[in-house]
Amino acid sequence: MRKIKVCLDAGHIGPTYNQSPVVKTYYESAMVWALHLKLKAALEKRGFEVKTTRAAIDTSMEVYARGAAAKGCDVFLSLHSNACGTESVDYPVVYRAYDNKEGADALALKLAQKIGQLMGTRQAGRTATRKNNAGGEYYGVLRGARAAGVPVYLLLEHSFHTNTAAAKWLSLDANLAKLAEAEAELLAEHFKVTAQPGTQTPIMGRAQATAQQMALYCRSKNAAPQLSGCTLEMLAQTFLTEGEAEGVRGDVAFAQSLHETGYFKFGGIVQPQQNNFAGIGALNGSAEGQAASFPSMFIGVRAQIQHLKAYASTSPLCKPCVDPRFALVTRGCAPYVEWLGAADNPTGKGWAVPGEGYGESVLAMLRGILAQSVPQAAQPAAPAVPDWQRAGLETLAAAGVINSPDYWAGKLSQNITVGELFGILGNLVTGTLA
Repeated sequence: MRKIKVCLDAGHIGPTYNQSPVVKTYYESAMVWALHLKLKAALEKRGFEVKTTRAAIDTSMEVYARGAAAKGCDVFLSLHSNACGTESVDYPVVYRAYDNKEGADALALKLAQKIGQLMGTRQAGRTATRKNNAGGEYYGVLRGARAAGVPVYLLLEHSFHTNTAAAKWLSLDANLAKLAEAEAELLAEHFKVTAQPGTQTPIMGRAQATAQQMALYCRSKNAAPQLSGCTLEMLAQTFLTEGEAEGVRGDVAFAQSLHETGYFKFGGIVQPQQNNFAGIGALNGSAEGQAASFPSMFIGVRAQIQHLKAYASTSPLCKPCVDPRFALVTRGCAPYVEWLGAADNPTGKGWAVPGEGYGESVLAMLRGILAQSVPQAAQPAAPAVPDWQRAGLETLAAAGVINSPDYWAGKLSQNITVGELFGILGNLVTGTLA
């Protein structure tokens, strides 16, 4: 079955556009950026195919072009919060096609009403249309989406940020998560999309790769890794051991270290002697060596495992904390490898910032590791058995001293035990067959 394609647009450029006059910490652009990432994840979880109009919050893009970017999609949603000069005005409104194309009003009204119920707005949610002087769509994003042939296009105003209660409600990350889930569920019901099994890759769990596979893959990309005081095999095994101790996939952590260090070529901010395999503390613009350093390979690996656990789980550490930035992480904000890049994470947080595609880069290396075929150790060939020994077996069998020649033929190249020797000699004396 063809997937329904949705294009999401975070309404404004930059992190500080459209400040609320009543809640000074609220900016419309920051809210809708966070919301559209959460909505993307919620839709993908339900089986939609989702694209966004921009890769980063400060990427400039003209409004008509944002709507036109939805070409080939089934739905275009532009996310906003409204504003007016009266503080008491408090209701969501969803703008839809002026001619109710594809019966969009029904979906728009459901969305507006659900948003109002969740936010507890003073007035109920409603739909609206607006034309320009030429008789077309007033809003540039909707005009662009219509011109691109998108069947359903909507502009969602999540009430008014000129209302104190609304602006405060929209400032809470947990509330945005509720909005994303509710809006995704309504879209799934409307388009009859069935939830698909999750395909994301958990960071927590047991490793699937072996240390041999990890080392083989690294050497296939860099025959001479720059490591300080350890072999590649020791390093790979340490990732597995430390990962198992904290419940983190050590093979995922090793793949991340390959990405961060360029297969242990280093050459960037972090140097080999720092035993820092994941760029912990290396910030954009830092000078060479200006990052965390660890006294040994073991401690460096442990710090990386702990830092990953901070992102992937809210469980306490099992070993004393050696990660200098552990307390700076919002615990549990990135349980999946795919969410390690902030741009790909519905919470807007992540190991890498903006980090678009960071998680997929790590996964590509993990797939390369798992694809490695470990050579099997050659089995020693059985030593050749001289003809005179085989002839002796046949003579004893013919004389009736041995009546199980096949059993003894398999042992001709092996050492005979004292018990077996006494058994054969006893047979000669008593005539009992072996």
